[in-house]
Amino acid sequence: MSRIQNIGSTPAYISSFLKQNMDSLLEIYETGMKEHIEGCLGFKCSEKDNKMDVFFMNKEVMCSNVSLESWEQLKLSMEHKKLFFINDIDKNAVFLVYI
Repeated sequence: MSRIQNIGSTPAYISSFLKQNMDSLLEIYETGMKEHIEGCLGFKCSEKDNKMDVFFMNKEVMCSNVSLESWEQLKLSMEHKKLFFINDIDKNAVFLVYI
């Protein structure tokens, strides 16, 4: 089972990717929100494989990763921020980043 981490523990390669691509990431997020009303930006990444898949996760996709109750709590914790749900395959960890 993945451990959920905070932004302070995000690996350097993830932090670097976020900083270098923030405009494009926010564009993907906004497009997804217009289409689905609720959700977050999802990432599946591996430093070892040099892989960074980015996609919008609507409510149904999120609830296949976390329980409905967890999703509802995440939505409440967002407080008008954008949520990036980052799954680091190498570390078997999930990072929640609020932008």
